Amino acid sequence: MNRNYSGCRAVTPNCSTESHTFTDPNSGKSLLFNQLTGLNQKVANFPGITVDISSGPVMARPNVRLVDYPGIYSLHSISEEERVAIRAFREALLKENLDAVLCILDATRLEKGLHFAMQVLRECQKNSKRMLLVANMKDVLLRHDMQLDIKGLSR
Repeated sequence: MNRNYSGCRAVTPNCSTESHTFTDPNSGKSLLFNQLTGLNQKVANFPGITVDISSGPVMARPNVRLVDYPGIYSLHSISEEERVAIRAFREALLKENLDAVLCILDATRLEKGLHFAMQVLRECQKNSKRMLLVANMKDVLLRHDMQLDIKGLSR
């Protein structure tokens, strides 16, 4: 079975710091990647758009390189594509220059992403890396008169 996913991670092979962005499919990651790097990766509203690895420096911080790659739903793989992404994530956690892991979640589907975010957080804690949770698609929440409970999520 061939299943494609979308995801994003940051790598800085020639830089002093590294940020690693990890996400589940269809979370608005490629749009964010394009906005941060100024590149023009294909964007669509369904999983599986990101099938090739692409990278680019962050425009505001050229010493940080983002790499767009297939993502996953869980750190417990069921396919070869997932195993590759998980292996890359765990290898990045071992790097000394990894500053933070950004876990991007679709704010309109937090129930799907929070379990994954907790898995990522546990891996970060095991490796003494900080994780930042990024809720994407806030504009969609606002259009439907909804909001995030930031205080509740921070507990």
